[in-house]
Amino acid sequence: MRTITVQERQTILDIALQYCGDVQSVFEIIELNDFSITEELKTGQAVVVTDTYNKKITEFYSTNSIKPATAYIETVSDSNAMRTNDNNHDLITNDNNDLIIEN
Repeated sequence: MRTITVQERQTILDIALQYCGDVQSVFEIIELNDFSITEELKTGQAVVVTDTYNKKITEFYSTNSIKPATAYIETVSDSNAMRTNDNNHDLITNDNNDLIIEN
C-alpha cells in the first residue's frame, strides 16, 4: 500500500487504473479510505491505494505520462463556461479562463 495525491478531475476509478492497473481495486481503495463508491475526490487529497495488480497497465500509464481524469464537468447553459464543484462552492471557468466562485 502507498499514499497518492489526487489530481484535478480524478475519480476513484481513474486512480485504481493508474496506480493499481485494475478496476477491481476500486473496492479495496474505497474500503481502505472509508469512501463511498460515489465519493467525489478533491484535488490534492491524499488517498491510500492497494498494491499493483497489473504492472503492464501501470507502467503504460507511467511511461506515457497518462493521468486519467474523467470526472464530469457540467456545461453551464447560455454561455461557454464550465461548471464543477469543490464540495464547498460551484466553480465556473469561462472562455478567458477566469475563475468564478459561487456559494
